[in-house]
Amino acid sequence: MADELNRIRTLPWHGPAWAGLQALRARAHHAVLLHGQAGIGKKGLALDFAASLLCETPTPDHRPCGHCQGCILFASRNHPDLRVIVPDTLAWLRPVAVDEEGDELEDAAEDDRRGARVSREIKIEAVRAIGALVGITAHRAGMRVVLLAPAEALNAPAANALLKMLEEPPPRTMFVLTSDHIDDVLPTIRSRCVLVRIAPPAPDVAANWLREQSVPDAAEQLAAAGGAPLRVLAQQDDEIGLSAETSGQLLAALALGPKLDPVEVAARLPRAPAVAEMIALFQRWAWDLLALRRTGRVRYHGNQREILSRLGASLPESRLLAWIDSLGQARAAADHPLNARLVIEAVLVDYVSCLRGSEVAAKAAPASG
Repeated sequence: MADELNRIRTLPWHGPAWAGLQALRARAHHAVLLHGQAGIGKKGLALDFAASLLCETPTPDHRPCGHCQGCILFASRNHPDLRVIVPDTLAWLRPVAVDEEGDELEDAAEDDRRGARVSREIKIEAVRAIGALVGITAHRAGMRVVLLAPAEALNAPAANALLKMLEEPPPRTMFVLTSDHIDDVLPTIRSRCVLVRIAPPAPDVAANWLREQSVPDAAEQLAAAGGAPLRVLAQQDDEIGLSAETSGQLLAALALGPKLDPVEVAARLPRAPAVAEMIALFQRWAWDLLALRRTGRVRYHGNQREILSRLGASLPESRLLAWIDSLGQARAAADHPLNARLVIEAVLVDYVSCLRGSEVAAKAAPASG
């Protein structure tokens, strides 16, 4: 994960946000909350900002120098004046414990977590641990930094504990929070932070960056990921996305419209289908059908515009919206499906019924003239 961490930092579209953070730094704010769309590098930007705060000889534009002792400790993810508070699902962002010779130590809690469900919450114990940082003088005689991500992962007790710290901030301490869903962050926490919206990158900038990371069909994958380049990168690196073969099969089936056979399509799926990713693919197809009706544009599948136009020509919007709603319900339960193949089959049955209903309506309509 270290290589991944390095790649997501100092992204080319973060220039304006970086300038804004430095302006806030000059005004000595004690807490900032970076918010915006998921998958655009907010955590990487937060890490860069934290590194700049802990650097002992920053560059003129306040970038970390990379050579001082503070930067060396930060790069080793073992700076004594930094705390990274994240749920277990983001454990790779946490500092690594090392021994006196610099060798990595085993996580003392790892054995306890093995076999247990990985938590998506930030719990009160993690927030209380901040007290060990802020209750003593900084080791390097500089700033102390608490990086917490994502803020919406705080459970209620943890959020209240953090709120008390933000209400009475310790001296020379900066809280750097991130959020993908700012409306889910406790309002009282939002009110005690300076909110910094991180804008998504321009499509051409993000696509060029993805090409530099050797991502094939960068523009198409970026569109499929909703303009979130790091989501594309995660699919490449962690193989959490659909294979090109499976995506192609599903798109070919959708292009058949009312002629597709849901049972046959489901039978050809991999043994352990990635249900959430498949439903996301269906949702993008449905949104393109809706966008084509309302705006005449296609966002995700520009190369299938003609097929989408033909399928949607006689499709009542009410039927399409009903399918979109059923997809949303299926997505909500996708993490724990009772039978993955049956879920996909049911979604495709709804799709076929939607389109066949429009065909029947078109045939029943009286001829004009």
